[in-house]
Amino acid sequence: MATPTVPVYDYSHAEPSLSAYTSMMLELYFRNLAKFSVAEVLDVGPVCNENITCFAKKVRRFYVCDLFLRLSRNRHKGWVFEKVLDYLDYAPGCFDGINLWDLFDHLKDDDIRALVKRCHALLAPGGLMSVTSFEKQWAPARTHSFVIKDGYQITFRLQGHLDLPRYYHSNRILTSALSEFQTVKSFIYRNGVREFLCKND
Repeated sequence: MATPTVPVYDYSHAEPSLSAYTSMMLELYFRNLAKFSVAEVLDVGPVCNENITCFAKKVRRFYVCDLFLRLSRNRHKGWVFEKVLDYLDYAPGCFDGINLWDLFDHLKDDDIRALVKRCHALLAPGGLMSVTSFEKQWAPARTHSFVIKDGYQITFRLQGHLDLPRYYHSNRILTSALSEFQTVKSFIYRNGVREFLCKND
């Protein structure tokens, strides 16, 4: 019996698992942010000029704190994740939206829970948190940014400067981690991207 061959993928560009898609979560997210007269949103990275431009047109203030870069720079120094969370030293309830692009896929279960707890504290009542995560079989080997295009289209861009581990978390684990939020809507796409929109009721 022949030994099955294992495909080797080159992630220097977008492979089929990273095909563009139209985000239903993003459309719903923007529609709800529009209800805030002076919305303020935090993005935890990776830094993406297109996303900054997109949000700057729709909200009053847009902040970026690139936790991907901080994790990558400090993961070999023995830092515990709580020390990385110290970068999110904003006042409680100061944001109407928080963007977590694929960050869960680079964290262990307990670190995800710590991040969710911190984000929950940073959100104002009625505030929203957007989360993206890959299904295991579709996850790219290297880190990519999610890039917002017209019509709620999402494309991907390789972040070759980031050196981060990748973990898989089941839907059950992610749903449990997000239980601090009373309202969670989820979307799953054919390219293996899972999206969650959480509301701080």
